[in-house]
Amino acid sequence: MKKIKIIVLSVTLSIVTGSCNLDRFPEDKISEDTFWKTEKDATMALNGIYKYLSGAAYLSLYNDCYTDNSYAQYPWETMAVDASAGNILPSTDFGYDFTTIRMVNTFLENIDKIPMDKNLAKRYSAEARFIRAFNYFDLSQRFGALPLVQKSGKLDETSLTPVSEAEIDDFVTNELNAIENDLPAIYTSGQDKGRITKGAVLAFKARVYLYTGKYKEAYEAAQLVMNSGIYGLFNTASVDTSTDYDSFVTFTSTTDKDNFYKGLSNYQALFWAKNEGSIESILEAQYVPDSKGTYSNYMTLLLLPNEESGWSSITPTIDLVNAYWKKDGTAFTPPSDAVRASNYNDGNPNNAYLDEFKNRDTRLYASIMHPNGPWSYLKGFGTSKLFTWSKGGNNTSKVGYNYKKMADYSSLDENLNASNNFMLIRYAEVLLTYAEAKNELYGPDASIYDALDKIRNRVGMTVVSRTQTKETLRDIIRNERRIELANEGHRFYDIRRWKTAPNVMKTVYDITNTQVATRLWNDKFYRFPYPQTAVDLNPKLKEAQAAKGY
Repeated sequence: MKKIKIIVLSVTLSIVTGSCNLDRFPEDKISEDTFWKTEKDATMALNGIYKYLSGAAYLSLYNDCYTDNSYAQYPWETMAVDASAGNILPSTDFGYDFTTIRMVNTFLENIDKIPMDKNLAKRYSAEARFIRAFNYFDLSQRFGALPLVQKSGKLDETSLTPVSEAEIDDFVTNELNAIENDLPAIYTSGQDKGRITKGAVLAFKARVYLYTGKYKEAYEAAQLVMNSGIYGLFNTASVDTSTDYDSFVTFTSTTDKDNFYKGLSNYQALFWAKNEGSIESILEAQYVPDSKGTYSNYMTLLLLPNEESGWSSITPTIDLVNAYWKKDGTAFTPPSDAVRASNYNDGNPNNAYLDEFKNRDTRLYASIMHPNGPWSYLKGFGTSKLFTWSKGGNNTSKVGYNYKKMADYSSLDENLNASNNFMLIRYAEVLLTYAEAKNELYGPDASIYDALDKIRNRVGMTVVSRTQTKETLRDIIRNERRIELANEGHRFYDIRRWKTAPNVMKTVYDITNTQVATRLWNDKFYRFPYPQTAVDLNPKLKEAQAAKGY
């Protein structure tokens, strides 16, 4: 297993971490004598640009490890290990990479030379521009001011003066506005499944506006997606009742029990390969079954424990587990770390320990493995199979918990590669964007409660009490985002835009109250430094680097 791990991660890291490679001739340079001649050439080039989304999926998966949601234990997999400990220095490259942007620029400069259907060429250009905008916005969220590179040719990121983060944000939204009507609402051709749609543009625009504090524009863009009639929350037709939760959940009626299992199944199955492309999906990073790992992914192995042939690379923190609501929709009050450790009793948990996990948010049971909790859906084990934490074991969680969410054991091939897609944008995020933006602008109203109620109803949870102030509803929405979108990468951006990072970046402990990792925060960490290699090649970055405090 260890040998497989080393081989796999060498591939994964080439996707996840990236490298600016500023001293190399860009590989997107293709001879006009041999390329840009046919529609097939345009399709191949565009497909190459789409590979960026696969890398963005891994980046999103590790993003929560820079926050209070998750812990990454292997520094060779992600920079989050050092960064969350406060080791954020220009000597490290945190993904300052213009490769895809250069590829898009080359594509846009050449597609009009190809004798092909003009409407298709316009659509292809819009897809490429969306990915460039997606890439640019993520870079600006990480690094702030950036060179605005819109032409191919020389490596302009090594010579251009960076423009402000606000100018990059304006460029992104202007691009999205320009391409919105060049893309279809849906694709009818199977071969186009998974490509960028108008809905993806609107949903991403809503995200950009939310992150940049333009709340009116954010909720209006979200509302357009909500009113499109195309998207909704996923509900499975197959309810799994094979795992017995009677010892964890007090059911008040048969209907209550049915709602719980329906909600549990809805949330678990949402992220499985067999349900990819569901009504909830707006933009997915695409993967297909492939034994060699070329077109499949390693997400399941990164999440599962050693007992499931996984590596426990990314695990939830105690803080995240504490954040899940109680069954009645109110906040959970956790025991102290010392009391929890005593109740855990060195691997022989008492009833008080298990009480932490009784009558909690359905998504907790769908998302988290905890000691003496059921995990039978993974391999079809019987109801007596309980998760046991092997503290200190190889490929074992350092905290005591593992993720179930997004671990799709049913899609693993013989080499333990999975094929479940990663949802970069899904409808639940749109509802949460609408709720947050409109509350920030106007305070509570019925439409905000309705949006939140849809998310809770889908998982069989109690709806939000309609007696909130703007401030109390803000807290509810923020925690709802944390729970609903856990392990999907949004927390990275949320604690930075809310300016809550100094309060939440706390030292990580395991369930025996043993320190796992120190977490430090400095306000300059709201944006990463440019890698020193990039500054050396482009001295015009020095002023912006100094302005960030590096």
